[in-house]
Amino acid sequence: MQVGKVCWLVLLLPVWTVRAQLAADSSGIDPYGTGAGFQILLTNSGFGLGGYYHRPAGRSLKFLLDFSLGSGKDEREQKFYNALTGASYIQNKANYLLLIPVQIGLQRRLWREQIADNFRPYLQLSVGPTFGWLYPYFQDRNGNRRYDPEIGERIYDVFQAFPKGRLRTGIGGMIVLGAYFGESMQTTQGLRFGYALHYFPHPIQLLEGDAPPRRFLGTPVISLTFGRLYGVRR
Repeated sequence: MQVGKVCWLVLLLPVWTVRAQLAADSSGIDPYGTGAGFQILLTNSGFGLGGYYHRPAGRSLKFLLDFSLGSGKDEREQKFYNALTGASYIQNKANYLLLIPVQIGLQRRLWREQIADNFRPYLQLSVGPTFGWLYPYFQDRNGNRRYDPEIGERIYDVFQAFPKGRLRTGIGGMIVLGAYFGESMQTTQGLRFGYALHYFPHPIQLLEGDAPPRRFLGTPVISLTFGRLYGVRR
């Protein structure tokens, strides 16, 4: 009797599995569920760190919260090193800029029916506030907005300059083409390529002297993403 029950269970198990799969496919919900993780970013200004949170809004659509921390700079900046002392100097630099964009957006999976789940390409659009912390690169004793070492002006290190900064607020947006790799329902990793643009109503002075301040800051972004998945399972 017990052997018969076990045989029935073995025969019915594939049927239950197929029914569960069909239920998940017809539910209209992304089977990879809610996710959160961190990012390593590379931009024209160097490396940055970030994080993200997304949750399904349909079978191929996600709502997204994305934030990051990185530096901003003028593309005309040039860094020089003194081979004798090991000291460095950035020509014409007036201020450091720390960028903290916080964005919400949508992430649309591409070609879901044509490509297997171990490679999930997507297109992402996001927008939101950008917070900038602007702090001085050098001690400007005479107020001429130029670095004059002959009168004793010196270059600040980051720890000296950071408390002397001021907050600037703007708005930013990003367009991204990326992909997640692997079929795991618990962890995920991916690669994405995008372009980020930030606008500040009050221009930001990044270079010394009479160089015009900047309202727009744009940069390509390459990101490695690592995250964990929660919620929906199949």
